[in-house]
Amino acid sequence: MEPNKKGSLKFPYFCSMEREKLLVIRFSAMGDVAMASAVVKAALESGQKPEIDLLSKPFFEPLFEKKSGFSFIKPELKVKHRGIVGLYRLYRRLKNNNYSAVIDLHGSLRSRLLGLFFRMGGTPVYTIDKGRSEKRKLIREGAHKTGALQHSLDRYADVFQRAGVEANTEKLPLPSLGTATSRVDALLEQKGDQKWIGIAPFAAHPSKEWDFEKMKALAEELRNIGCQILWFGAGQREIGILKEKLMREESDVLIAGHFKLPEELALMRHLDAMVCMDSANMHMAAISGIPVVSIWGPTHPFAGFAPVHNEAGIVQADLPCRPCTIYGKIRSKSGEECARRSMEMVTVEMVLERVRGFINS
Repeated sequence: MEPNKKGSLKFPYFCSMEREKLLVIRFSAMGDVAMASAVVKAALESGQKPEIDLLSKPFFEPLFEKKSGFSFIKPELKVKHRGIVGLYRLYRRLKNNNYSAVIDLHGSLRSRLLGLFFRMGGTPVYTIDKGRSEKRKLIREGAHKTGALQHSLDRYADVFQRAGVEANTEKLPLPSLGTATSRVDALLEQKGDQKWIGIAPFAAHPSKEWDFEKMKALAEELRNIGCQILWFGAGQREIGILKEKLMREESDVLIAGHFKLPEELALMRHLDAMVCMDSANMHMAAISGIPVVSIWGPTHPFAGFAPVHNEAGIVQADLPCRPCTIYGKIRSKSGEECARRSMEMVTVEMVLERVRGFINS
């Protein structure tokens, strides 16, 4: 079989009945890794039932379900495996696992360089097509003209498909995540029949964060209809904002800073709904199988990052300038104006209506 234009084979590489072993690479970001988790599970449960080693940052290990045939590999990217020499050292360690193929779900300089070493060693490498030109066109012409691009889940599945492994995203099996510690169990015992609403008001870029005063007003409306608020976030900045501006100490629960990621994931599965931005928490909540109300401003779900199985919970303003960014970084004055207007046009009533729809259904 001869290579095609992208260097992969015209027919699936796997043709034997033996269980194949794959190395899957997805270093970051957290939301993308969360989505990759669901696709990896789909591949593990496919007819081929391959063995999969997942190469990623140690912090992301809780995002993957522990299953037969799955292993998580933690590189030391800031020390031992830093730079070209470090990546080659990592390759020399990994090549002894005799992988049938490498699946690069990241497509970064680092993952491509690691893939190059494997190619030179004779291992087939399949790399994601991120659709960069399509995304530039989406920003240039607007979502109202271009329509929805391919979802990231399907882009991941396509890489597996080119390697000869099915990963069905139409009937996507969601991973069962989280660790139920004694602290988690103690909090769950207090829930009873009360509706739990998680709120994650932060994002990687400030342009994607809704006005905190609006979020505060939303929380008050939810308390008035008998909901208990659980606040999610990370880092000292976010914890400080939650304590000083948003939470009501006598009734709300502060998850940020008090629970580790495996515990947060365990608690997420018991929420009646999650309110969040276009953020990692959005994707973690979505793959946890709960209703997600997501607020979108300068970015747009048409770029391929809509929360899985939660399109009905998307809240956004109908502006022709959107999206003005794919990931949240604003590069122009016009982009700043678009980001401001798009977030201002999302009202408390719009978000509250979606939450009510979920908890009353």
